[in-house]
Amino acid sequence: MRLVFKKIAMLLVVALLASAFSTGSAFASTTDCSTLKVVWDDAELKMGQIGRVTILDETELYLLKGEDLAVHKTLPENGVYRVYSFKTNNNTGLYGVGGGYYIKRDHNVLYETPSKAKLAKLKACEQKDEGPKDPVVVAPENEGGFLWKAEHNGNTVYMLGSIHIGSEEFYPLNSKIENAYDASDYLAVEADILNLDPDQLAETLVEKAVYTDGSTLEDHLSDEMYLDLKEALGYYGIAIEYVNMYEPWYVNMLLEGLKPMGLEYAPELGIDYHFLAKATNEDKEIIELEGMEFQLNMFDTFSKEIQLKLLESTLTVEGTEGLKELMDAWNTSDDEAIESILLADNGDNSPEYQEYMTEMLDNRNIGMADKIEQFLASDKKETYFVVVGAAHYFGDMSIIKLLEDKGYEVEKIQ
Repeated sequence: MRLVFKKIAMLLVVALLASAFSTGSAFASTTDCSTLKVVWDDAELKMGQIGRVTILDETELYLLKGEDLAVHKTLPENGVYRVYSFKTNNNTGLYGVGGGYYIKRDHNVLYETPSKAKLAKLKACEQKDEGPKDPVVVAPENEGGFLWKAEHNGNTVYMLGSIHIGSEEFYPLNSKIENAYDASDYLAVEADILNLDPDQLAETLVEKAVYTDGSTLEDHLSDEMYLDLKEALGYYGIAIEYVNMYEPWYVNMLLEGLKPMGLEYAPELGIDYHFLAKATNEDKEIIELEGMEFQLNMFDTFSKEIQLKLLESTLTVEGTEGLKELMDAWNTSDDEAIESILLADNGDNSPEYQEYMTEMLDNRNIGMADKIEQFLASDKKETYFVVVGAAHYFGDMSIIKLLEDKGYEVEKIQ
């Protein structure tokens, strides 16, 4: 059950924290690099910088020689250093601070990333400085993605199944997908993760995620899970006291956002992020089928048992476990693989699992299918490009099946 929870989350829910603070390309054509100076707090962000580390307690600065770490010097408390890379050496996370020097990722340091908007501006200039690129190879027509089409009353709706965390292997996308997007007047997504108001998001999180009954996280976790969580957070330099006011669903998202996925995977390479960046850059209107507040409210209303299952899954399952098979299924347009990964009977008949699947799939599919029906029934005679998690399009309660049950003809075109 733990791995099932993990796989479903990868396909169905926007990676809230990771996406909110990840890099992007939405500013690629509008940034003036000649005058660009992006300031993060009191320091200028440098080209190639991905974050910073603050020294909480004296720690060592290392020089990496092959596979061996050699101590260069001791860094004092309160020092702040720019981070340009992250790598793993002998199961130890290392922050690259330039010049071949590294700081170990442990409880002695705090790692932070700037906002997605700041990093996006730097990313745009880096891409311009790199100059012309070699021509890319167009993906084969029979591979890459899940795309459907429905038409009614002069309106057209394209429906693309997304994976919210992606890899370079996804790109360039199949021309059928890009052409459908280019032909559309609107982009419709679960939530517009690229244009979030950070202040509003923070206010909503506090409103929904903080215990209001006087209890704390420790009161709701077993002693064993509490110690496991304390150790996991400590690895990233976060004391558990800082999260003790929050409910398990939020702590789970926080931990998910901290866990490295490997250099090949990133939220900004996700399919929805790709099209949100394009739409933002082109001023194409973006429609939210749900919105961030809806998704946060869904997590907040999960039963305590569901929230604890999610947190347990994150504590016990590696960040990339099961992700490659999802990527492979998307890259080869393998309907059967996606269904077997997410919708096959896993023998779990527990109330928690049934509640989770009903809320994550069935109820959301009904809501999104109703929104898509409004597009089709409109008198505007326009074209919509809908991007939602791939698993929403499969199964007896899928968006496709619900639309067909309403009498619409849906064509699978990729």
